[in-house]
Amino acid sequence: MSGLSARQVASATLASLPHITAKRLRRTIEHFGDPVAALEAVLHGQAHRALRGTDDDKLRIGREWCRAADPDAIAAALERRGTHVWVEGDDDFPFTRPVIDQPYVLFAEGAAPAALSRPRAAIVGTRSATPHGLADAAELGAALAAAGATVISGLAIGIDGAAHEGALRANGEVVGVVATGLDVEYPRRHKTLYQRVRAQGVVVSEHWFGVRPDRARFPVRNRIIAALCDVLVVVEATQTGGARITADAAARYDRPVLAMPGSRRNPAATGCNELLRDGAEPLLDPSDVLQAIELTFGGRAQWARPSPPPESPTAKAVLRALGGEPATVDDLIVRTRLSAADTITAVRDLETSGAVHRQRGFVWPR
Repeated sequence: MSGLSARQVASATLASLPHITAKRLRRTIEHFGDPVAALEAVLHGQAHRALRGTDDDKLRIGREWCRAADPDAIAAALERRGTHVWVEGDDDFPFTRPVIDQPYVLFAEGAAPAALSRPRAAIVGTRSATPHGLADAAELGAALAAAGATVISGLAIGIDGAAHEGALRANGEVVGVVATGLDVEYPRRHKTLYQRVRAQGVVVSEHWFGVRPDRARFPVRNRIIAALCDVLVVVEATQTGGARITADAAARYDRPVLAMPGSRRNPAATGCNELLRDGAEPLLDPSDVLQAIELTFGGRAQWARPSPPPESPTAKAVLRALGGEPATVDDLIVRTRLSAADTITAVRDLETSGAVHRQRGFVWPR
């Protein structure tokens, strides 16, 4: 096939086989010496020699692979979709240096595969992000993109999506790493975001087309985010979520890890605070990330600054009572000792000025 090497087609064909896993793919290729030789063995019914398990299981899987392997169909599908294929050992393989348990083959689709030739910052965090966390992720994504970094994330709901949105609004290049086939847009509510990431960057996966979402694949996917980046930033994270898994992988791969400090009262910040306790660098400004990847910030982007507070004494009292953290209206009535009517009026004035907004029953300062 024009434009694709025999190694690329063979690797893609092996990655498309039923019951394939990253470990099984690597073991098969390494057993037979290279992807082309491994595919030949599969087509000749010899795959069982590389597999582990009972003899019956190895023979059964080997027969299935022999029937399923169709390099011509795989090459045609890649050509039809314009899919990029990156194979370990090739000059264009996008990991800056080898890491343990890395995928042998990666697939990518999008208008800007060269996004991975730029300095890369990954931004990750919880799906259950607070409004502050979403705003911070979007502002950070925009600042890094404006400074020339490629922003990498997982296209998930929450911090990931906000980081992508910020980078896209700044006309930056983005990379979305997914745990499905490239033809499966998940979560569904991010269909438009997927299309925008494809138009302004690339979507990357180790899985062949048609692979559906599976809970077990997302933590495995996170190692790719960690391996692709030059620096990893955690904006909000719980103690045991995917962002913490990604941060652990980045530390294992010797990537700098930065975490945004959060209130101890915010459960979405628990993971970040624990990372800081464990040795991650604090993120106080986008320049902290840029220094980690040796970019010059140059003042081309800045954190969004809060709107100046209004002048009314009641509004000022409400802002002081918030103390930079969310609170209910009832909390504010107690703290300010204002009447319910005055408190509600002050909150409305603050909303109008953009100093706060209301969500999930809380008043959130910006």
